[in-house]
Amino acid sequence: MASVVYTINVECFDDCDSQKNNLRCISQQDTNELIIACDSIVSIVPQKKDGDSLYRLLYFRDGEDTSDLKSKHTLLESIQLATLPTQLRKHLFTQLPSYLRSSGPEGVRIDVIVSTTSGTGTGMSFYSNILQPLLFYIGVTNYELHETKSTRTITELCYERFIPRAKQRLPQTIILLSGDGGLTDMIDAFHSTPESLLVPPTIALIPTGTGNAMANSIGLLAHPTAGLVALLQGTPTSVPTFVAEFSPGASYIIDEGRERIPITRNSANVHGHPKVYGGVVASWGLHAALVADSDTVQYRKFGADRFKLAAKELLYPSDSTEPHKFSGIVTLFKLDDQGRSKREETLACTEHMYVLASLVSSLEKDFMISPHSRPLDGRLWMVHFEPMSASRVMQVMASAYQAGQHVADESVSYGEIEGFRIEFREVDERWRRVCIDGKI
Repeated sequence: MASVVYTINVECFDDCDSQKNNLRCISQQDTNELIIACDSIVSIVPQKKDGDSLYRLLYFRDGEDTSDLKSKHTLLESIQLATLPTQLRKHLFTQLPSYLRSSGPEGVRIDVIVSTTSGTGTGMSFYSNILQPLLFYIGVTNYELHETKSTRTITELCYERFIPRAKQRLPQTIILLSGDGGLTDMIDAFHSTPESLLVPPTIALIPTGTGNAMANSIGLLAHPTAGLVALLQGTPTSVPTFVAEFSPGASYIIDEGRERIPITRNSANVHGHPKVYGGVVASWGLHAALVADSDTVQYRKFGADRFKLAAKELLYPSDSTEPHKFSGIVTLFKLDDQGRSKREETLACTEHMYVLASLVSSLEKDFMISPHSRPLDGRLWMVHFEPMSASRVMQVMASAYQAGQHVADESVSYGEIEGFRIEFREVDERWRRVCIDGKI
């Protein structure tokens, strides 16, 4: 457990409401100065020592360069404050939230899941260097740790452990160190079980993925410590979801496309169509193709840049041909002007480049795909455009990084929908790949 502890007085500081400001601290013992960025503060935990009230300030510090990769790892450090200035009281940890109280007969069952392959594989380092010591400092020691062993680990945990507890109406909290995929696994598993039988778990998402669409959209990456602050001070809120129905025979594509798993475990509708539940995005066309193509060990080491690299491969094929034109009939379901009944609107075009419906605003940092989306409001927005030159596609996508300005482009269609249907007209199954929350 990383810890540098000494007693200090706070001599002066700027307004810590600003993420750009720093906290300047002076040691009582040797007058050494310590500068702590305000947006790196996680919490301040009150303590008693020899009858005196002290305060342990917990904050992030970048560690030394590690291995030949020269990548910095972040540590949770602590110092003791002799006094607590008024400006820092908003960080004071006063009591455990109900969803972290594991003691007593009515205690909450707490599990920590670390997705070992999410993003660039930093989940276990984050747990060891940050989350584990944080839980110790606030008195949470009764929990079980799970490391994912395969793409099916979280789903298996749901069916073997979490759903049976929910059926027994036992309160449980799952601290999930993952990207969107881990959250989707849980959404899919729980919604595939009759909800009337379940007490839903509280999920504390700590984003460690590549795109982190959900986390970016609800503010968990607004500053470095936002996810942990939400864990300590947040209020549980229901997660809106959607259901996607597929033709019989549809399958998940995993392990860089080498393995297929039929979509059979989830419940099917009356026509026998397998169903998948999601809470982030459903897409076909360029977005689904680049998510699928970039999901390799070779690409994942580039983090979020893997999507841009895969996009270039799709837009500028090595055989010098034009980008693929996705063929199919797309029908949108919308509410009438009074919002009382649904109507269908079949798009006139039968060739498409981008077909994406989103419940969130940002698919990755600064990539605002749906600027009208608000956190967890349950509204579904469709972004669509027809085939165009590679340079025009790059132009449109670049403008999404400018506060979602792509939706003002005359070539882009953007609006709220209740749902949509795709009838594929593609012989090659490569062009029939669909993305549901990062899964293909």
